[in-house]
This record gives sequence, structure tokens and C-alpha cells, in this order.
Amino acid sequence: MFLRHAEKPADHGPPLGVDKHGNPDDHALSVDGWTRAGALAALFDNPDALAARELLRPQRVMATQASDGYRSHRERDTAHPTAARLGLAVDDAFTHDQTAQAAASILADTRDTLIVWHHGSIPAFIAQLPMSPGAAVPPTWPEDRFDLIWVLTDDGSGHYSFAQHNQDLLAGDTPLA
Repeated sequence: MFLRHAEKPADHGPPLGVDKHGNPDDHALSVDGWTRAGALAALFDNPDALAARELLRPQRVMATQASDGYRSHRERDTAHPTAARLGLAVDDAFTHDQTAQAAASILADTRDTLIVWHHGSIPAFIAQLPMSPGAAVPPTWPEDRFDLIWVLTDDGSGHYSFAQHNQDLLAGDTPLA
């Protein structure tokens, strides 16, 4: 399951990014982003809500590692509440451009995994995985969408099918279909 990090600060002016203590931080989530991160933790710990969205409870949580070239920690901030609620650690061993290495890690591990990644790199990440013939993965993550979950499901042959689901967690999210 792939998520983009939750809402971020505006390029200029409000909403501002704030760290977990409420201090200004351009590389952190906005207040709406922190709200979404908490709502995602509740979602991934709720069997009925997961079933309604055809999702699984994660057994592993991965997030993009901040680096000198990409200092955002929004992915980790989005992933941490879910991991903490489920009693898991956040695996942030890979930077957003290490998609081949991260994909190899996914393929070597059979646990159901939630991956919170930089949205611009998610399609490249998925391209590293064996997809079912005809799996129509969008070439880009929609720039204005923080409320999606891209789900890859093993089709039984070692290849993945693709589905997109709406989170429908916060006011303004696209409702569930």
C-alpha cells in the first residue's frame, strides 16, 4: 500500500509546516497533515474501515529517509503515528530516489507493507516491481491529492495488480466510491 505524505506547508504563507512540538518547520507537515497522519493511524487499526476500503492492516511500515538533497521528513511524520499505534518501527532505510533498493526490500519480505513515499517517486518505485500484464498504474501521482492509497496486490503469480482507493478521512477528501 502506497501513500503520499500528508498535507504540507504552502510555498509562501499559510498553512505553515510545524514539527511535532508545534514549532515552525518548512520540512514538516501542516496542521492538516498532522491531522491526516493521526486519521491514517486510526484507519489502519480499524478492521471494519480497512475491509470497506479493501485494505490490510500493515505488518511493516516504510517511509522515505530525509537526506541532504531532500530534507523533508513529512513521509516519516505521516508514517510514525500508524507505526506507533500498530506497535511497529518505521523502516526509513532508503531515500526517495533509492526506489530499486526499496523495491528489492519489499520483494524480499512477505509482510503486508504500508509505504509512505515522496509522491514524485512513487511511480518509479512501483516500476521496480513485477506488475501483472495490463496493470494500469498512473504515470504520476496527482499533485493535489493527499487522500489516495495505491494498492498493489499479489495476483498469485508473483506479479502485482493495481487499485486506487480514496481515504475519505478528512473534510474535503474525495468520498469512497
